[in-house]
Amino acid sequence: MPGLRNLLTRPSPVLFLCLFSSQAAMLVLSPILPDVAREFGISVATAGQARSISGAVGGLTAVVLAITPRRPGLRDLLSAGAAFVALGSALSAVAPTFSIFAAAQGALGLGVGLLVATGIAAAGEWPAPAQRPHVLAWTIVGMPAAWVAGMPVVGAVAAIDWRAAWLAVPMVAALATLALVRLRPADARSHRAGDSAGAWRRPDVARFAGGELLANAAWASVLTYAGALLIDSYGISPAAVALGLGTAAVAMLPGTFTARRHAARATATLLTTLTGLQGAAVIVLGAVRPAPLLTLAVIAVMAFVNGWRSMVASALGMDTAPEDKLAVMSLRAAANQFGYLLGAAAGGLAIAVAGFAGLGVTLAAMFLAAVLIHMPWTRQPVARVAPQPAG
Repeated sequence: MPGLRNLLTRPSPVLFLCLFSSQAAMLVLSPILPDVAREFGISVATAGQARSISGAVGGLTAVVLAITPRRPGLRDLLSAGAAFVALGSALSAVAPTFSIFAAAQGALGLGVGLLVATGIAAAGEWPAPAQRPHVLAWTIVGMPAAWVAGMPVVGAVAAIDWRAAWLAVPMVAALATLALVRLRPADARSHRAGDSAGAWRRPDVARFAGGELLANAAWASVLTYAGALLIDSYGISPAAVALGLGTAAVAMLPGTFTARRHAARATATLLTTLTGLQGAAVIVLGAVRPAPLLTLAVIAVMAFVNGWRSMVASALGMDTAPEDKLAVMSLRAAANQFGYLLGAAAGGLAIAVAGFAGLGVTLAAMFLAAVLIHMPWTRQPVARVAPQPAG
């Protein structure tokens, strides 16, 4: 039906599904981490380093995308990202050893890097200027929607077989994404010219990426170890953990849409305030765990703030290089993916040395460092470029 096809291929549903698939590829590991560790005879902290591998590959992919002068069109990049997520999910499901499982996570990371960087950049390129905040909000909300819809499915399937969870959520989502993206008209190949060729080297862009690296690392560590924290602290089942985390992730949806009206006037002061709130909440998460519901409530608050923060950071980031949104969003995607690498490593070390209380302190310090890096922006407001009429 032509009408249904036109509806499904609008920027909002396509990019929503792209970011949904990217996060679906990352969320599965959290509730099944103890199962993966038992399967391969390793510790939970060691198993968590599979997230480091996917983060490293995804980050390198996004960096290459940022600095490459000539790139395929946005549709082709998104298609490749979805294909790699499907491949990595299938390999994760059948991996006979941890080394092969880790390699599969690398394929997932490559796909996630492409989907996140290109998806958010496309939200700034595909719609008319007046529709960009709306499309950006729907694009970003694809990530928490994956937790809300995917976590209960992961929990139910993992209760039968943790391997099947990779097929039930990320592979299905990736194949659906690939089919929908290919219905979009092809984009022209892009290249940078003039001053934009060096946009990724500019101090304001580098500072933005550095702050996002630390903030994303801290949040990624929460996502990686939240399942283990709940299981070890309260002895509840992986299925219950998955349901609880999916419920808590619902809070990111209103957080993202609340920020939609602030996207056109996002400020660094707001970004640092939201980052500071994350730091305070993660200390509570690590140190105060009297009951599962209270712990999930803290995670829900962090999810709400993270949704708001993601929208503000994306808007500010694109303003640093409006002439090449893909470059700066690629750097932010690299920060997101390297954040999984840094967050998994730092979180695993903190747990090994000082338990979950140590995890809270470590992640709070990372959020604080992100605040300090972004803070100069409050004295040097970003110049905004007036929207141009759609051509």
